[in-house]
Amino acid sequence: MIASEFVLGLVLRLFLQAHVSAGGFGLFSSDKVGYVGFRFASYIDDYMVLQREPAGAVIWGYGAPRATVTVTLCRDQEPIMKKVTSVKADSNTWTVVLDPMKPGGPYEVMAQQTLGRINFTQRVHDVLFGDVWLCSGQSNMKMTVSQVFNATAELSDTAAYQSVRILSVSSTQAQQELEDLAKVDLRWSKPTSKNLGHGNFTYMSAVCWLFGRFLYDALRYPVGLLSSSWNGTPIEAWSSRRSLEACGVPRSGSMPSDLQFGPSAHSVLWNAMIHPLRNMTLKGVIWYQGESNVNFNRDLYNCTFPLLIDDWRQTFHDGSQGQTERFFPFGFVQLSSYLFDEALDDGLPQIRWHQTADFGYVPNQRMPNTFMAASVDLCDRNSPFGSIHPRDKQTVAYGEKLIFQGPLPQKIELLADKGLLNLTYSQPIKVQRRDDKIFEVSCCSDHQCKWLPAPMDTFSTQSLALNITSCQDTPAALRYAWTPWPCEYKQCALYHPTSTLPAPPFLALITSPSPGYHSRTAK
Repeated sequence: MIASEFVLGLVLRLFLQAHVSAGGFGLFSSDKVGYVGFRFASYIDDYMVLQREPAGAVIWGYGAPRATVTVTLCRDQEPIMKKVTSVKADSNTWTVVLDPMKPGGPYEVMAQQTLGRINFTQRVHDVLFGDVWLCSGQSNMKMTVSQVFNATAELSDTAAYQSVRILSVSSTQAQQELEDLAKVDLRWSKPTSKNLGHGNFTYMSAVCWLFGRFLYDALRYPVGLLSSSWNGTPIEAWSSRRSLEACGVPRSGSMPSDLQFGPSAHSVLWNAMIHPLRNMTLKGVIWYQGESNVNFNRDLYNCTFPLLIDDWRQTFHDGSQGQTERFFPFGFVQLSSYLFDEALDDGLPQIRWHQTADFGYVPNQRMPNTFMAASVDLCDRNSPFGSIHPRDKQTVAYGEKLIFQGPLPQKIELLADKGLLNLTYSQPIKVQRRDDKIFEVSCCSDHQCKWLPAPMDTFSTQSLALNITSCQDTPAALRYAWTPWPCEYKQCALYHPTSTLPAPPFLALITSPSPGYHSRTAK
């Protein structure tokens, strides 16, 4: 009997190891257990954060077809929850959804595979429950804490944030959607000066870290941060094929080397760096990208970006068996100022506009439950990483940007007999400095239009009059801060009076020349 059990065990091991060598269980294996066929998914590891209530955290991994897997959640070595499932024969994967948990920890997650009389066990320890955020984009999201202003002080301030856990996905690409991550640069870790300031544009994302740190200060419970970014990459690389097809994105196009030097092929980063995370229960996503689309498929960005948000939301909702909210919060940075070829002067303002689906604000009908950090006044002429990489990431990441954005005009009234445009704002405004060129009016005659400065005339706490006497023809549109470099650092013309929020750029049509006509901000 003993001999037969030994033979059965030996045959089972050989079968499973052969299956692993054929690529059946992905590329990660635990260094705690010698047997590699049974394992957690790559990002389920010591020190991780799982999503708190009201959602249930998803735990999954790989195993032997039709084996039974028991997942146990333990606190102080005492089991408090147990879930049982089986390994799917078609994918060799197993999945459980934990009951919703209150924030806190630490816990241990144990998974045991049983097939016949053969058991294998995997454990991850020091697991916390809190809010889990995914941070993605290109180089401005990739910048590390060592690259930002006040880096020394920021890197020394980690002891109080040991419940903010971080993970950084390796820069990899794939032609097909991967089921699991190929590798990570930084496994789930507690923050240290070393892993937060690990060189330039490596791990860990400064925007991601500062955002998570702010959340922890506000919420006082654990926060998990996953950084998955790549320098110089267009949105096409981060989008699924289905979303690109829905926007009619062409398969080929010119690839300027000055703003685009990472992978640009359709979906290659979605396949390798986002899709493998889809089973994770998330709280939300923050995004910092768009520079590489300033002169590449720019006119499609008002479709590709909103559809990326839609597609990521649906994918994570489905992958987590409905645990990730269908319309989870999605935040992004409206691009800052930078200097480049004058031929591209209109490209950056257009991308900023397209980031809002041409509404000029979020949330809107096309982009529900989104929030935006307006950063047009965070320019950095002297950045050692180029002006495209401003070092003020604290202002971008901190909390008032989550509550509301800078003031936008709610009503535009053309007073033709006085040569004025009167703007009524949705919020109080503070005119920090008079700028005779930051507002421009489009003057049209015989189907030809030109943009002319519209100097500030008078203003009050929530309204502003512009002088348009220079427009001898028909005023057709108005725009604000429509330039790659609208102002110097924190010196734009308009702000909210009780915060550091600048008025964001906008474009508005003036559809009637009649006095007293009320125009809405253009879509």
